[in-house]
Amino acid sequence: MFEERNLLFFRPFLFKNGAEPQDKFFLVLKKLDGDILLASLPTSKDHIPSDLDVKYGCLNIPERMFNVFVFLAGENVAVKEDGTPFAFKKNTFIYGVNLDIYPAEQFDLQERMAQTSIEKIGLLEENIFNDLIVCLSESNIVKNKFRRMLKK
Repeated sequence: MFEERNLLFFRPFLFKNGAEPQDKFFLVLKKLDGDILLASLPTSKDHIPSDLDVKYGCLNIPERMFNVFVFLAGENVAVKEDGTPFAFKKNTFIYGVNLDIYPAEQFDLQERMAQTSIEKIGLLEENIFNDLIVCLSESNIVKNKFRRMLKK
């Protein structure tokens, strides 16, 4: 379940920082040794500066310390297990500053203890995934260790 390109949905996601658990998408960007995952929690919160248009793809503005990859509402981004396409209902954003690492075994334990349920939504389209990886790995906003992980 925790393979690269997998788009998952947690009901609810238990945040590391103790924030209120909530239902959340989870995108596996890289699977590392020991089942450690480099992942993003896509969000519908739009933090794009108001003087810029919201459009599909990578928006990288180094001089403003800003990096985001945008999925537009209704645009197919993944393929479900049954072969049908999946699109987010709202514009959805992956911010370079919000990447993090997670141990897969922690999620397995949370699921076994009925603290969360995890659904595999589908597999991100390969070309979209590659564009996302390039966007994140070439941004100075993304932590250096995460950029190195993405380039491997």
